Amino acid sequence: MQNTVKILSLCIVLFASFNLQAQSGAENPSTTSTALDSKEGKEKARGYVFVAAKKDDQPNDPYRSQVFTATTGGTASLTLNIPLWHSVKQPYVTFENLTKGTYQRFTTWPGEATYRTTTVTLQAGDQYRLTASIQPNPSDPNDDIDEDVLATLSW
Repeated sequence: MQNTVKILSLCIVLFASFNLQAQSGAENPSTTSTALDSKEGKEKARGYVFVAAKKDDQPNDPYRSQVFTATTGGTASLTLNIPLWHSVKQPYVTFENLTKGTYQRFTTWPGEATYRTTTVTLQAGDQYRLTASIQPNPSDPNDDIDEDVLATLSW
């Protein structure tokens, strides 16, 4: 069962990464598109950013952190998949507003859902960074090396 979960988790990460790269056509797996707002008939920008961190990633892996500029203001949906907090592995997701110098850090404590969705506010023209992080556990050779942190921001 545990191997099935590992394989499924890896497949989801690879599928999401492949789709984002194919759709963006660039090295940065974030993208922005436009659509008509049905209520007012105005063009409204939409986009998404995906980050993923595995304990066995190389340092400075490009999928761990993405910097982007918001093309529109308002609320955005942040979907998180973060394992329970562990003092060595320290899994978290950080959402930073680089323009204003503010940030929010998301972790999962006992009793909280590891997979959840929350909202964050974007300001048009501000620059943001979304970062996923998790560390290996060097003191436990049987630790799950495929454990990962995933975050998708969509607006």
